[in-house]
Amino acid sequence: MPTTLAFVAPWESSRAVANIPREPRDDVVVLLLESVAKGSSLPWHRQKLVLLLSSMQHLAASLEAAGYRVAYRNAPSYAEGIAAAAVEFHAAKVVATEGREQDMVDELDRARILLETDGRSLTLREDRGFLATREEFATWARGRKEHRMEFFYREMRRKHGVLMEADGTPSGGQWNFDADNRKPWPKGRPAPEVWRVEPDAITRAQMERVRTWRHRWGSVDQFALPVTRADAKAWLDRFIAERLPEFGPYEDALVHGAPDLLHSTLSSILNVGLLHPLECVRKAEAAWRAGLVPIASAEGFIRQILGWREYIRGMYWHLMPGLRTANALNASRALPRWFWAPDGEAYDASGQTDAPCEMRCLADTIRQVRDHGRVHHIARLMVQCNIATLIGVEPAALSRWYWSAFTDAYEWVELPNVVGMGTWGDGGALASKPYVASGAYINRMSNYCGSCRYDVKQRTGPDACPVNVLYWDFLASHQARFANHPRMRMMFVHVKNIAEPELVQIRTQAAAFREALQYDSTFAPPVDET
Repeated sequence: MPTTLAFVAPWESSRAVANIPREPRDDVVVLLLESVAKGSSLPWHRQKLVLLLSSMQHLAASLEAAGYRVAYRNAPSYAEGIAAAAVEFHAAKVVATEGREQDMVDELDRARILLETDGRSLTLREDRGFLATREEFATWARGRKEHRMEFFYREMRRKHGVLMEADGTPSGGQWNFDADNRKPWPKGRPAPEVWRVEPDAITRAQMERVRTWRHRWGSVDQFALPVTRADAKAWLDRFIAERLPEFGPYEDALVHGAPDLLHSTLSSILNVGLLHPLECVRKAEAAWRAGLVPIASAEGFIRQILGWREYIRGMYWHLMPGLRTANALNASRALPRWFWAPDGEAYDASGQTDAPCEMRCLADTIRQVRDHGRVHHIARLMVQCNIATLIGVEPAALSRWYWSAFTDAYEWVELPNVVGMGTWGDGGALASKPYVASGAYINRMSNYCGSCRYDVKQRTGPDACPVNVLYWDFLASHQARFANHPRMRMMFVHVKNIAEPELVQIRTQAAAFREALQYDSTFAPPVDET
């Protein structure tokens, strides 16, 4: 009987997502690969590597225990590993999931050439980790002048019957409850603990393996994410019960030292394939229908998965390959070294140390990424991306940091988020205006500013919040492009009301701040082939 090789990508780490037979078959070998080329392509966060490697090894072990034929191999690249395994197992055919990001598309194209040279074939199947196919999104996007998430989200709600009533109207009488979900965290209320799944023997072995790899970032010591399907499901259930009821009102809140607050941390688990997006959506909806969760919280969470996650993946393919180099604002600065070393610590082989970052909001959110491999979306958008955009960081440089540094980041999700939503590098394909803000927004939504070395109420002078200085300089620099924008017009009314001497001082101080920064001109620490 001819053998079929079923290649499972690193982000398909459960049978809920992987394109493999539902039951073991003697004529199918399931192949999992560690690619040396991919593993050394960026200075990946060590916890991201542990999550991927441990999830893959747990999947391999569970499949073997269930009776599957499994091959777990290390290879120079995915393409070479697939071709070599096809020879090893005398496979006439290889089945794989379509590439989730461009690099895997390229690798599968290379694998096809190697296989066909040897008389073998490659069959690609749709990605089971999403609820809309690439063609479905392309059909929706075709011919539209604007590609706003809200309208795609409504179509997904109708398609899957989520938060919909029998008469075709949205549950609760409206599609979106975002206006109800903008409260700061209550003063004096402790932040929830950071959840942990204690690492088992497989995970601990991967932690020790990755700990000493050179030119990677972050520490493995606080790794605590699920790496099995069972633990991922338990994590989802705990979120639904403990955090979802209050998730909505506080989903935009920022608190010093708290990477999650009431967020689920499910993106890392979803994006590695331990959960299916529809099961997350259905459980949230069921909790609302059972009266356990307010509709604003349920809808806000569902919108992140059924709306934003599906939309952002569709926009990635819609805007590629130009998205990798998009730079509508002509930002040209490299990434400040603070993004790798918020405390001024040495982070690469040079041993260079710098002055620590004194902006409490930026330093703390980057420490959270360094220590946990994550921070929630408002810290990413309104602190990290906001400040990088105001400094003038090239979108590609910021994108590579996000891709490397976050446990949930893959190019398909981080690139459109960073280049589109985060920096307006795509010129408005995702967001109609740049998501920039002064220190007033950060002060309103967080507890950072009260204990910061800078004064959030000042926009000039040695104690002025740099976010204020950079924000007003950004607006002054881009008046020609945005002054008549309907969503930004009021901001430019304020610019016009700034006296000329103060505006000159703002612009001079902003330039001096940028010039004083230490930059990483290579985008990231150098990478070896460990």
